[in-house]
Amino acid sequence: MRKIALIAGCSHTAGCEIDGQLDSRYNRENSYGAVLARKLGYEPVNIAISGSSNTGIARSIQRWFSEQYDPSQMEVFVIVGWTECNRLEVPANDIGQDYCTGNNFAADWYDTTAGDYYRVNLGWLGANAYEKSMVPGYHRFMVDNPRMLELWSINQILLIQYFLKSINIPYLMCHTMHLLEQNDHYTPTYLKMVDTDHYYNLTATYEETFFTKYQLLGHKNTKAKYGHHNEEPHKLFAEELYKFIKEKQDV
Repeated sequence: MRKIALIAGCSHTAGCEIDGQLDSRYNRENSYGAVLARKLGYEPVNIAISGSSNTGIARSIQRWFSEQYDPSQMEVFVIVGWTECNRLEVPANDIGQDYCTGNNFAADWYDTTAGDYYRVNLGWLGANAYEKSMVPGYHRFMVDNPRMLELWSINQILLIQYFLKSINIPYLMCHTMHLLEQNDHYTPTYLKMVDTDHYYNLTATYEETFFTKYQLLGHKNTKAKYGHHNEEPHKLFAEELYKFIKEKQDV
């Protein structure tokens, strides 16, 4: 029986720029998810893709189970690092874009449906003329509707939570970047449905999330062009998650 830790998320979960490169086997093997997987006795299978939205992260998990999962041959534990909520996927008018070859070539498995969508992330202006023409409108929408984006992300969390529970797959969720505000009228309705025994620090503030926390603690990756962490924060975060699992779960 193959013991697999399926690791899904964005660039922080992929270990982007640990060694200065956007992707590499070294980065994947030293990401917090891989470190945690080995501590738990699982083989890491890292499908995180840099630039992913929470919608894309959720879809990649569902598709991996649809295409790769064999319950007679695999014991699977899922690690999900959700990203910031202000990222969108927009159905593309020219499907088949390649988000794998350049920036994510070391992924252990790639969800090819990612290429059916344009990625709209704050700060990214687009890679071609069409993207550059359509992205500003979505940026305005994102800035004007933060609560809507948060609610979309919470629903992706619940989608994967109930999906994994329905097939009896143990899991751990966390967020690597700031995901949502806690004190508005809308989020408590959804947050109370999240299983906090399987979600590390659900109510983390901006300063408490993986990326920002270790940045504020003074960790600096001099090799990184885009500010991603090096090995040490990944090791420390994996230890945080490991302690949480041992307190909450029997894995």
